[in-house]
Amino acid sequence: MTSNKNIPINELILSEMKNQDLSISAMAKKLDLSLNATYNTFRKTSIQTDRLAQISEILQVNFFKILGSQIPAENPVDPKIEELRTENETLKEVIRLLGGNK
Repeated sequence: MTSNKNIPINELILSEMKNQDLSISAMAKKLDLSLNATYNTFRKTSIQTDRLAQISEILQVNFFKILGSQIPAENPVDPKIEELRTENETLKEVIRLLGGNK
């Protein structure tokens, strides 16, 4: 299964079930849920993590990875922090060269 941006988890799961030719009733049995509870689970656009782990295992698809790829995190570290770290290391080296920190 390929990563699809901004598709609700229930749609991703249902699409994968269709790809694997797995019916809702077969999934209900594998989840040990009633058919009604399974339908209710897949009507919602969110799902509990323990249930998602169970579904991921059944379908052999890492839905957590797919969802994680939808989170924008180009550079979560503030560039200013990295700039300050570099400056700090430079100053430490200057102090060492000047005979400080003996």
